Amino acid sequence: MQQSEYMAKMQGDDGSLGSAELVAAYEQGIADLRSAVAGMSSEQLLARPVPGKWSTVECVGHLADTEIFFTDRIVRTVAMDRPLLMSADEQQYLERLDYQSFDLDEQLALFTALRRHAARILRAQPPEAWQRTAVHSVWGLLTLRQLVLQSIRHLHHHLPFIAEKRAALGAVSVDSSNTKLVTGESSS
Repeated sequence: MQQSEYMAKMQGDDGSLGSAELVAAYEQGIADLRSAVAGMSSEQLLARPVPGKWSTVECVGHLADTEIFFTDRIVRTVAMDRPLLMSADEQQYLERLDYQSFDLDEQLALFTALRRHAARILRAQPPEAWQRTAVHSVWGLLTLRQLVLQSIRHLHHHLPFIAEKRAALGAVSVDSSNTKLVTGESSS
């Protein structure tokens, strides 16, 4: 999938979910990520069982770091008038920050704190706030709804990669919920 197709899928909004449902799906990501890595040993977290793919701890490090961006973008879009949102190169973060040495519990705590912080802010917003806009340095004009959807979908984009690693390692998977995923796929 090309980058432009990926971003269209991540930011697409058919308007079918209300703001309360979006916030619930956003918060559910905390349990979904924790469930995805639950019970994995240190060796399993560091393993790269799928050639050319990140380890689980690298994936979680990436998710925590990108959640910093998503939270900042969400909060600034609520607080400011059309803020400029800068793009980031995920590959540079992976190469320069040594995600492989990161502590899983610290990364999960960071991800959790960021999601809870933004969710509290989002729950307090009036309906019209969800149409507030920001200008992304690459993707242009985006609404608050699109930013929240992108954060939700980014996590759900990576969860199958963690499941793939678990399966390759023979690690038993834990299912945290039966909630509807906000996938960006059309229902037709």
